[in-house]
Amino acid sequence: MLKQGIRGFAALAALALLAGCGHISTRALPNANISGYRHIFVEHRLADSFGVADEIARQLRVMGYDASAGALTMMPGGTDLIVSYDDLWTWDFNTYMIELDVQVRNAHTDKILAVGHYFRPGMVFGHAPSAMIHDLVVKLFRHA
Repeated sequence: MLKQGIRGFAALAALALLAGCGHISTRALPNANISGYRHIFVEHRLADSFGVADEIARQLRVMGYDASAGALTMMPGGTDLIVSYDDLWTWDFNTYMIELDVQVRNAHTDKILAVGHYFRPGMVFGHAPSAMIHDLVVKLFRHA
């Protein structure tokens, strides 16, 4: 009886760990080398109360891009790419991000060049939204 209880607890613990794992996927159009562009503008969403746009721009600057964020009307001249995003947050005794979708568009043609998706179905302790953003941006811009 005790062995069955231990096995059951171990199975539940494994499921809890798997529920916290994240999944990142990126996709670029054929012949779309977004890493070759230098000037990137991150479109700030009106409902962004968590600073996602600013964090995406910061992560891009760390990678060596000239990146800024703001309302689309504030886009500087000479912008090559526009990054837009949708983020989904939830609350479970703490507010945390569970999903991030990113689109990278050509600033001159508005054509989508690449997309990225990060889904983390459960709260993972110690994995801040900035880490999710970092993981997705690095994968999207280095492998697109």
